[in-house]
Amino acid sequence: MLKKILLVSAFCAAACAAEAPDASSSDEADVTSDATLKLTADFTTTLVGRPKAGGGLRVEYALERLPQCRGNLGGGAPGWNVTGFYSENGGAAKTFEVTELTADGKDRVAKPARLALAHGGDLALWFQVSNRWGCSEYDSQFGQNFHVDVGGPPPDAGATIVFAADGRVDQQGELRAGGKLRVRYEQDRLPQCRRTQGGNPLWGITGFASIAGDPPQSFATGRPAGADREAIDAIVELPRSGELALWFEVTSVGGCHEVDSKGGQNYRFAVE
Repeated sequence: MLKKILLVSAFCAAACAAEAPDASSSDEADVTSDATLKLTADFTTTLVGRPKAGGGLRVEYALERLPQCRGNLGGGAPGWNVTGFYSENGGAAKTFEVTELTADGKDRVAKPARLALAHGGDLALWFQVSNRWGCSEYDSQFGQNFHVDVGGPPPDAGATIVFAADGRVDQQGELRAGGKLRVRYEQDRLPQCRRTQGGNPLWGITGFASIAGDPPQSFATGRPAGADREAIDAIVELPRSGELALWFEVTSVGGCHEVDSKGGQNYRFAVE
């Protein structure tokens, strides 16, 4: 996710690598799904039905939730937009559209979107309003994002690495180029920086993965569970062979941060 609380970069870090929109429908009548997530103007979030792999999730987002950053260009066209982001199993963010222009081109109105669900597991969503002049605000549940459990099998992963709360690191299976790695990072392994507000956690743990010195890809390691957080099984892509380095950082509002990186050496594994 706050966001405008400083946790945007930590909890929604994947948005920095967001891909082009690929989840919205060209016409509201075409938007059908097995479940519907409603985020209404009174800041209520309601899930109707149970999303399942192979189906879809309809997202109805009320633009009144993000009233900031409004402004028009010359001629009256809106210079602002609200964008949705989603992340599957802690992975890189993708974007989707939740607005459309009115017939006269002078305003934006809400439009339902449909997300195709390929795999089971954790689905995180958040929203951003931005304009042409640099204004930006987030709706992300105090930086924790909105989470939905998707039924069905998670993505196939040839290997699993568990970072246990007691400091152990357990690997099962072999890491193969072109495959996937499942990473489970127990949240109590980095116990620092715990802060809450209104019963919501204002901290999060982000994982980082780099192969052979490539720029790191970030991934989420958990989701809110009441005033605490619980671990999720994050899926990390292994695009090529080489040495995989993993490390983790906890951050919270107020600037607190601590790193789990094996004394600055990072945790290293061979990708064949």
